[in-house]
Amino acid sequence: MLIVIAGKGGVGKTMVSSLLVRCIAELKKDAKILAIDADPAANFADALGIKSLISIGEIIENFANANQDKENNNKKFLDYLQQKISENTAHTEKFDFIEMGQGEGAGCYCSVNDVLRFVLEEKQKDYEFVIVDCAAGLEHLSRKTTTGADVLLIVTDLCEAGFRSAETIKKIAVNSGVKEDAMFLVINKAKIGSEKVKTSSEILNERIANTKILEICRIPYDENVAEYNASGNPLINIPVSSKAHIKIIELAKFLTG
Repeated sequence: MLIVIAGKGGVGKTMVSSLLVRCIAELKKDAKILAIDADPAANFADALGIKSLISIGEIIENFANANQDKENNNKKFLDYLQQKISENTAHTEKFDFIEMGQGEGAGCYCSVNDVLRFVLEEKQKDYEFVIVDCAAGLEHLSRKTTTGADVLLIVTDLCEAGFRSAETIKKIAVNSGVKEDAMFLVINKAKIGSEKVKTSSEILNERIANTKILEICRIPYDENVAEYNASGNPLINIPVSSKAHIKIIELAKFLTG
């Protein structure tokens, strides 16, 4: 199962991604899980509490620097890439990890987004669950990199810009071939029991309705997430009693059946 997490920057995509990796590992103890950081900001590894190896972007650049003549290099590059992806997949007891990184600069052999498609094709054969934490931008969807997604989770917080971004992501995803019934909305940092909750709920429900995306999960504001972010502790280690963990374990149960 390929699960892609997208959304505006700062809404909590990486938190959702990291806890989803943890919760699926808790529910499916023998399942092979691969986490992929497709965000050039590259903070998925920190959230997962692991150290990434050489990024795919660096691998591309190393090949480009060593092979300036690109003629007849396609097969050579793919063989090289396949070998280096295997060598630079980080392994833990519960999941494996790949960092895409950057590599779009002058002299690069090909784009990271093009290679992500190759990585997904190669790796989906070996893993039961592949979880991709996407960039804040829409490059992966607009370039049809993740059109094979079984599930597209579009994350937003309560801000209007987050919902506008969700609507845009849906349009691009549909145009790129993602099925509408594979898209779900995840609301993060929801204010439950706050002042003016009725008015806030009405506004929130209106924004959700405007996206025309099925809401699948509503995560309350979680003090543990804020504390772990501030201290630099891996989000994957937040207590099981945390509001975010409780909600995402429910989400994981739904997704994994």
